[in-house]
Amino acid sequence: KAAEKPEGAPTLEVAFVPPRSDRGGPFPGLFLFTGMARVVRPVLQRSTGRTEYIGPMEQPFMDIACLPEDVREGVTTHMELDPTNMLSLIASLTPFSDYNQSPRNMYQCQMGKQTMGTPAHSLPNRPDNKLYRLQNPQAPVVQTARHGEFRMDEYPNGTNAVVAVLSYTGFDMEDAMILNKSSYERGFGHASVYKTVKMTLKEAADMMGA
Repeated sequence: KAAEKPEGAPTLEVAFVPPRSDRGGPFPGLFLFTGMARVVRPVLQRSTGRTEYIGPMEQPFMDIACLPEDVREGVTTHMELDPTNMLSLIASLTPFSDYNQSPRNMYQCQMGKQTMGTPAHSLPNRPDNKLYRLQNPQAPVVQTARHGEFRMDEYPNGTNAVVAVLSYTGFDMEDAMILNKSSYERGFGHASVYKTVKMTLKEAADMMGA
């Protein structure tokens, strides 16, 4: 399926499960999957240099290198197109994540999903019950390659803050922090809440005493 003229579908999943005696599974055999809506991902086929789509059934029994130095000649058949492909979008937006402990990266992924940013560009026409929007979002000073590939500057989700990490007055213990009043008054962290309210004219008139 990775040849120049493949005879089958490019998304065909060819899963070879070797016998258990050969580090295989309990049900050895050759399995072919062509169903719709299957989860597949692209990898590099080393022998042809072409992109091949593999599925979850065949992946456990393949030798896929993450970096060129991980290649084992005669054993490794595929390579990742990019080492960051194993990460989700939110995880790939964290700069220098390889310098963090893994629990910190997971925590950032959870916090990044809940951030108040730019959820959509069609806010006046959306019937959401409640929607939050950051008023003064900014592009991050340090960005990853995925930031530009996914055009995240069109949906900014944060503000660049000048932070000092120090012990000061005792009001910054644990998760507390001291915010500069003038920066707040100039719009730092300001946001809007969009709500959808349904009412009839009669109800509105009764509320106003008309």
